[in-house]
Amino acid sequence: MKKIVTILLCMTLMSSIFFVGCKKDEKEAENKSNVKPVVEEKIEEEKTMDYVLYIKHKEMPFLFDEAYTIDKEDDKLKGKSIEEFLMNELINFEPFGEFKNPIPEGTKLLSIEKVNGVVKINLSKEFEEGLKKDPTETELTIASIVNTMVAAGNEKVEFLVEGKALDQVNDVDMSKTFEFMDGFYPDK
Repeated sequence: MKKIVTILLCMTLMSSIFFVGCKKDEKEAENKSNVKPVVEEKIEEEKTMDYVLYIKHKEMPFLFDEAYTIDKEDDKLKGKSIEEFLMNELINFEPFGEFKNPIPEGTKLLSIEKVNGVVKINLSKEFEEGLKKDPTETELTIASIVNTMVAAGNEKVEFLVEGKALDQVNDVDMSKTFEFMDGFYPDK
């Protein structure tokens, strides 16, 4: 009888060791399979960059944020700051659907620099000349640029035309630095 009890005890002990060992292997396999996709996602994220452009509506006095993704190796980014890239994207924006280019036609980016979180944007005279004589339209154009720059991590934006500070354009005070501009979005 003692032999039978000893044999049963040994069998129970061996089976419990077997089952515990299997569960440990299953958990290790599970953990290893979960780690791979996270690493692959991080590698994928590093290859692209997300950005937002604030675009005017064709008929209503509203801005809409349009999200884009670009490959970090794209020629559009080479040798440019993110701010220069974004201004070029706004200037060259191709209208579609209900959206139109927010920047007056013929505007050129003469220079752009970032100093202590303030982006100084120097535009050609076509910018000022091409703004409609409507304060709301002028504010929408300014907000399009400012909000695009702020969404990219900048704090404020300052405007120059042909290297000179602006005082006022279409009853809009241009002598200040601009922060994110609310009030141009439809109620959702």
